[in-house]
Amino acid sequence: MRHFLNAVVGFVILFSGVGTASAAAAAEQCSSLFLVSHWEISARVQKNKFVTNRDLFEYGEVLHKDFKDSLQKLSPEQHWIDLGAGKANAQIAYIKSFPHSQSAAQATAVAYKLDRWFSPPKFDGKLQVKEGAFETQPTHTWKKADLVTDVFGVVSYTHDLHTSLQKVFDMMNVKGEFYIYASNYHTSVRVSEKTSLSLIDFLATIDGLRVEGRYGTIKITKEKENVTVPQLELLKYKDDAPPSRSFRVVP
Repeated sequence: MRHFLNAVVGFVILFSGVGTASAAAAAEQCSSLFLVSHWEISARVQKNKFVTNRDLFEYGEVLHKDFKDSLQKLSPEQHWIDLGAGKANAQIAYIKSFPHSQSAAQATAVAYKLDRWFSPPKFDGKLQVKEGAFETQPTHTWKKADLVTDVFGVVSYTHDLHTSLQKVFDMMNVKGEFYIYASNYHTSVRVSEKTSLSLIDFLATIDGLRVEGRYGTIKITKEKENVTVPQLELLKYKDDAPPSRSFRVVP
């Protein structure tokens, strides 16, 4: 396969999963957060100013070093799902790197909100765009994924980290890989009265996952069919780009 990552600079994403600036809101009480309606969450997300230049070249630069090799090895029968994909520019560039789109893997872009005028190319069915909150998507009906990516996307912004992670691991094939690029400092998980873990350290405690990487550049390999994410309760969510969040494992 040719060096397709060099051919993608210049694409622009109008919506991706991370912002460069936002008006920070005060931290809210846990009880009120669980009562926030979907509409209010939508308004909260939309008020942020998001980075508009996430492309395939940047994915190759910021994700774990194994990502580019894993992407190049995907067969046409395999599936890449991108969480917080914006206008799917990375996946569009990937499919365009092939002389014939049918030689590329299936690609699914999860985008929180698309501009009404935007109509992504379908490449004879190779690319699908799923609009809306990932937590509500019927992922059990999707083709199983061999590669999942999240560049400051769902994992960084969700209020319901348990549901988001569980859905990801449920929709992955065994030996599938999940590449995350997220802040190493904005998410903590309290696993006991005296112990809180970073996102990467928490993921490493989940049976059936092999976790590699550091400083928020994470590679996760699913090593068994049934992976169970501990139930999590949201303790704090402070709006920012990305937000500061704390969760606790429910006994």
